Amino acid sequence: MFTRKFLFQTVLFIVVFSILFIQLYSPFSSTYWFTISESYKLVGTVTMYAFSVLFLISSKILLMDLNRRHGVGGWGLVLYSIAESFVVSLIYMAITLLVKQDNVTLKELFPKAFFCIFLILVIPYIIAYLYGYAHGLRVQSGSSPSRPNGALIVSIHDNKGNIKLTLRIMDILYAVSEDNYVKVFYEQDGVVKNSMIRTTAKNIEDDLEGQITRCHRSYLINIAKVKFFNNDRDNLYVILDQEGINPIPVSRSYRDSIAALLSK
Repeated sequence: MFTRKFLFQTVLFIVVFSILFIQLYSPFSSTYWFTISESYKLVGTVTMYAFSVLFLISSKILLMDLNRRHGVGGWGLVLYSIAESFVVSLIYMAITLLVKQDNVTLKELFPKAFFCIFLILVIPYIIAYLYGYAHGLRVQSGSSPSRPNGALIVSIHDNKGNIKLTLRIMDILYAVSEDNYVKVFYEQDGVVKNSMIRTTAKNIEDDLEGQITRCHRSYLINIAKVKFFNNDRDNLYVILDQEGINPIPVSRSYRDSIAALLSK
């Protein structure tokens, strides 16, 4: 769900939802000032939305990076939403103090602003993530209703979150990291092919969690495709069951984990 396209669509959803929310909430607010009938308030309205959207887009890019590096769980998303609401509230208060003519105190303004902005952010988030979760369940159930694990369909994304390769896990052989790219090798109609994707080995691990294993700083392998493991301390490598593929090196730091996986 943390793809660039999904998160940016969430920002668009928030903008549309905020317009509807403000129209419903405005009769009950004493600090509401958004309008298009007065020029200086129109400038304030446009400025508020412009700064907020730019901040949210930047925030989503940061969220993607945090999720890629450390993983962001449910509570992490809650705390992140609170932090976003706080920043957007500060933007709203600053612009309000400039465009609203009657006296309004920060003590009165901040709680109302934070409450409304938190709802404006969180409600679309909940709807979007529930939709994304349900969609993921539909895709998962539809792609492999009663097939063995090896027949699972998996997708590999690039650094921008775009899907670049979709195939069966049983067809993946190995992947090798090359600078800012990862070359994924797979079998198709009995022929070994490869696809160069602008991403990182860590992203590949995240996309294929539990399905592909790192055996070296630059190499990842499909453990189900290993037919021989040379466990000599001075010459560690694996051989896959596909002809024409050279032995793949195994570093000492991954020796024990590879041996443990193969012994299962």
